[in-house]
Amino acid sequence: MKKVMKCLTDVLSAVVMLMCLSRASGAISVGGAKSVRLLIPSHAGVVVENIGKVFVRQIEQRCEGKVVRAGKAPVTVELAVVEGIGAEGYCIENRQGGGVRIVGNDERGLLYGVGKFLRTSRYDQGGFTAGLWRGGSVPQKPIRGIYFATHFHNFYHDAPVEEVQRYVEDLGLWGYNAIAFWYDMHHFDGADDPKAVAFRARLHAICITAKQIGLDVVPGVIANEAYNNSPAGLRADPSGQRGGWYDCAVCPNKPGGMDYILSILGNEFNWCADLKPAYVWIWPYDQGGCGCAQCRPWGSNGFLKTAGQVAALARQKLPGTKIILSTWFFDEAEWQGLHKAFSARPPLADYILAEGTTRSMPGNLPMVGFPEISMHETFPWGGFGATPLPGRAQHQWDGVKQQIAGGFPYSEGIFEDVTKAVLSQLYWNDRPAAETLREYAAFEYSPEAVDAVVEVVGTLERNHHWRWWPGELEGVKLGMDWFPSKGAKPQADPGAEEAYATMQRINGFLTPQGKRAWRWRQLYLRALLDAELKANGGKPNPRCNEAFAELIKLYHASNADPAVRPPLSKSLSEKERRAFSASIKPK
Repeated sequence: MKKVMKCLTDVLSAVVMLMCLSRASGAISVGGAKSVRLLIPSHAGVVVENIGKVFVRQIEQRCEGKVVRAGKAPVTVELAVVEGIGAEGYCIENRQGGGVRIVGNDERGLLYGVGKFLRTSRYDQGGFTAGLWRGGSVPQKPIRGIYFATHFHNFYHDAPVEEVQRYVEDLGLWGYNAIAFWYDMHHFDGADDPKAVAFRARLHAICITAKQIGLDVVPGVIANEAYNNSPAGLRADPSGQRGGWYDCAVCPNKPGGMDYILSILGNEFNWCADLKPAYVWIWPYDQGGCGCAQCRPWGSNGFLKTAGQVAALARQKLPGTKIILSTWFFDEAEWQGLHKAFSARPPLADYILAEGTTRSMPGNLPMVGFPEISMHETFPWGGFGATPLPGRAQHQWDGVKQQIAGGFPYSEGIFEDVTKAVLSQLYWNDRPAAETLREYAAFEYSPEAVDAVVEVVGTLERNHHWRWWPGELEGVKLGMDWFPSKGAKPQADPGAEEAYATMQRINGFLTPQGKRAWRWRQLYLRALLDAELKANGGKPNPRCNEAFAELIKLYHASNADPAVRPPLSKSLSEKERRAFSASIKPK
């Protein structure tokens, strides 16, 4: 019976898709419209209404056009939700009576259809020009998340929460369906610490925005994490650390240790219960672990003991949630131990999080990826502007795409926005990175800029490398004293001057909104910095410092850890230092 029902569902989806495609002829675009009429069903729920608000914001922030809900307008856009397309899928068709009809199979599908329509429209020529793309699409990978690393006072940690909320909406339009976060406890002296209360409120506000447009939220927890004031007698043996480490971690095998961990994480699950998380991550290392005799090897011993109880607690307090078990920093022995454990008893998780591996998953569980898109050969992270790496993303994807159920790219900020867009479409339907880059450039900059931007991004990616200058960049390091770019030599950076000249030319014909947009400014500044640093032997000059100051403002990084703060030179005169400090002070 299940097979019959699936066949019927597939047939229905195919019929609906063909109907979408059959209506694609005769599309008419009104160039430079000053107003757009948006039609939303009278019975629409809160999520559909919020998707309509996102539609309005996108158009009105990009051009002179205004969106109206009543009366006449040169362009009419109707939103609808009709089952039969396929889970999270959409269809864009000509509307009977004129205009465009965007249909989602469900609320998420509608969001993604709106995103596709917006990306294939244009925002110059005096107003809004509706895109001519018609058709339908259904995502291939069920998990298409993004991980916001809310720490080090980076963009996610310190930017006005409204900006982060708008960014969540932007990523939703590209096809992401989940926002993951980590409530890093080590900063705080307990849950009642006023700073902890404020931080949870910030995370909650960001997650609420995701829920309001139909996305899932995914809290991540370290299996043995704790607050800064955890009892000294319960603390873990630091010899078990891999990656980052905070001394407040707790050993689950000390008397009272497991109870303490479950109390701490249980309170976190209570706090986020109203968000109804679809998944909970449970993390082993970086910053977890314990090296005591009872816990080691952590990954296949102490971690599994702890993760099993944390998973049970999560399922109890968050009904319906699924568990994603991370294997971050696992060694081969731990992998084998996990295989053995999951063959002897039912797996404690629903998914395994891994990256860059073609091995079979323990318990035959589906694998979820965790591609790193922020730190690759750059330090400070985002310190030199945009880091578009579409080619690298494509290469990583090609190695794992047959095995994974989706993924959560690791993000330290907004500087890797291009790569996020590329990965969203790889997860969606294996769309080549080169095609996504072209759509991104047309949407965010101008259709006339596409070929030039593609060429510039190619140059920037080829010239992406570590940078360091003795005596000036040496203060740029994490609190853990990790400085990966130290000693890097200047490289040739072929084409850097031409790329910057191209960006200057494009800047000349963008709309006023386009010139001011942060996505344009960070790409422009990256090209400028590549050219200026090349001309100056790898060391910053005054123009570089001006660019660093603007990036600090864009990223709200005035108080950021040096690892995520663009590197204003230490050799500035006192007068220059005061001037740049004034220029980057948040308004």
